[in-house]
Formats: sequence, structure tokens, C-alpha cells
Amino acid sequence: MIKTLYKLHQDLKAPVEEAYRTLRTNIQFCSIDKKIKTIAVTSSNPGEGKTTTCINLAVSMAKAGINTLLVDTDMRKPMDAKRLGAGLNIGLTNFISGLSELDDVIGATSVPNLYFLACGPKPPNPAELMATAAFKDFVSTVRERFDMVIFDTPPLGSVIDSALISALTDGTLLVIKSKTVNFKVVRRVKDQLDKVNARLLGVVLNKVEKSDYRNYYNYYYNYYGSIKNKERKEQFDELKQFEEGRKVLT
Repeated sequence: MIKTLYKLHQDLKAPVEEAYRTLRTNIQFCSIDKKIKTIAVTSSNPGEGKTTTCINLAVSMAKAGINTLLVDTDMRKPMDAKRLGAGLNIGLTNFISGLSELDDVIGATSVPNLYFLACGPKPPNPAELMATAAFKDFVSTVRERFDMVIFDTPPLGSVIDSALISALTDGTLLVIKSKTVNFKVVRRVKDQLDKVNARLLGVVLNKVEKSDYRNYYNYYYNYYGSIKNKERKEQFDELKQFEEGRKVLT
């Protein structure tokens, strides 16, 4: 029986919270062809806001009434447990190793509908652990048990763990820090995801400066002012809606 309660304090500004709601909605739209219940979230490098994105997206899902599980699979540098005030003495590695039952390692949070699973003690071989049949069975089990499972995975530009997890999930989100990541590095990460047949749902452009955000839309608003015919206006509206779903400001 799940008893542990992790306190989660979220104080997001209105535009940021709205951006995560938009991201949540866009993910739900991706479920038209195939039901998306498991998502791997990765980045190219550390410090791009991957964990923040995972937590805020999970909270947004839970607030919408979606029974959500956040799993910390960054076993090399776990961050979710620190944010939620959870211990590292028990978690995913205990379950995969057969030392604990699933209900013993999953904890409730202060947000209704949101549950958390820490990575547990750091294993000496994280990549090998992700490649086991036990981990594959774990993904299948939580997929059936929860409406949405979000896996916080290590940066794919550093280790291969994320690719192994992405191959087992319904989709992958790539978090990119604005103006800091080399295009070639991002392209290499995408190639790694392609090699394992991962489904890239989209990119979260993170830590966008407010001035850039305003200038970006001023350009399109000015462009719209010169459009006279209805067809071009509809094209602009579609583009605007698409870009709003791509940007998450943190």
C-alpha cells in the first residue's frame, strides 16, 4: 500500500503554468494515432532544465485529473528526489533487483493524482540495468497501472541510458536550453533516438529570454498586418498555435 507523501511546492507564474498546460495538451493531441501513456524526457547536456520540465509537466498532468507517475531514471545524477525531499535509500533499483515490491517504492505526493518513484541506490551499471527484461516488464506494468508515466532520463549527449528507455516508451521529449546547445550536438542526439526507433514527440525550448519571446511574436504580428487574404491569415493562425505549443518558459 502506498503511504509515503512527498511534499511538492509549485509556485509557477501564470504564463509558465499556461505554457505547461499547452505542452500537456499538445502531447494529448499526439495520442490520436497511438495512445501515449509513457514519455521519456531527455536533453543533450546537463543543466538544460530537463528535471524541471519533468516535474512541472507531471504536476500539470495530475491537475488535469490524469493519474500520473514521475519516475527518476537518472541513476547517475538523480535530481527529482532532492526536489521532492525524497530519500535515495529505496526506489526503482530496489524493485528491478527484486528486493522490494512496487507499492513499497512508489510514493504519493502532495499533488492529487501525482505519484513519484525515486531511482533508489545508484547501481554500478545503470545502462545494463535498463537493458534487462525486469526493467522492460516494469515499464509495461506501470503503463497499465497509470494514465501517464513520465521518465526523467539522463542527458543523451553523455550516456546511452536515455536511448534504452526511449525505445520502451510511447514517446520522447527533448529539452533544449535556448542559445546554449550546438546544433550538431542536438542532431547527434536525434540520430541516437532514431537508431532505437524512439518516437520523438517534439522539442521543449527552455529558458527563453522574455525579450526574445516578445520579439519573436512581434515579428509575426507585423507580418500578419500586411496579409490581406483569408487563406494567408489562416496559415498564420496555425503557425502561431503550433509555436505556442513548442515554447515553455522557465
